Amino acid sequence: MRHLATVAAGIAAVVLITGCGAGEAEKASAPTSKSGASATPGSDDSFDVEVALKNADPAPYSAEIRTETYTGSTLTVVMAGRMNFNGSGPTGKLTLTTSDSVPKDQAFSTETILREDATYTRTLDDDGAVGGWQRTGLDSSSPGIADYGAYAQLLLDLGPKARKGQEKTGGVLAYRLSGSLTQDQLRTVDRRLYDRMRATGTKEFACDVWVNESGRVVRFEQWLEMSGSSARNVVTFKNFGDPVAVSAPE
Repeated sequence: MRHLATVAAGIAAVVLITGCGAGEAEKASAPTSKSGASATPGSDDSFDVEVALKNADPAPYSAEIRTETYTGSTLTVVMAGRMNFNGSGPTGKLTLTTSDSVPKDQAFSTETILREDATYTRTLDDDGAVGGWQRTGLDSSSPGIADYGAYAQLLLDLGPKARKGQEKTGGVLAYRLSGSLTQDQLRTVDRRLYDRMRATGTKEFACDVWVNESGRVVRFEQWLEMSGSSARNVVTFKNFGDPVAVSAPE
């Protein structure tokens, strides 16, 4: 289980820090009730997803973000917090915690503060005590939060086959895009992930993106393999609002 928890934590970090993961995996052809999305064909509230993405407000904003990582069918790691987007760089606060499926003696929890110039991380324990902050400076090679809107556009570029129609997810009407993306498609969108895929020999990966009528991504799913374990990441965004202040720890 230690191996499982470690792999799951790495996968969870990949989905946020580099966009999508390294590796290929078979994915479901359609969402199920377990995914929290339900199809609404022929809805009178239809909108053009391409126009919505194009007209999305470019002003800075924040959103609650939650990532669930499943190894096989087991929830193993949850990453959650609030992030600022559309600024000079994504900033915010996140916690990374193993689920109850991980034995107590193998469980862990960390807190991370992302600022434009550095990342700060500390370990939390079961008693509420915390370790010291560790600072990591950022440079041109440092990882960054994925631009999920760019992934939605890449899926749109695949043509009609990627357009799966409108569904309600998390109580919000959204348009689902689905497909597989290759190294070459990522070259100009996510150079870090492109380099990672080349280094690991990954040719493509499967992902779905749900876009609301305001052009915001409200859900992202990916299917991948890492260290011999198949996994699924589910990322949700909600409670959009004004940017929040993010200060460096003392």
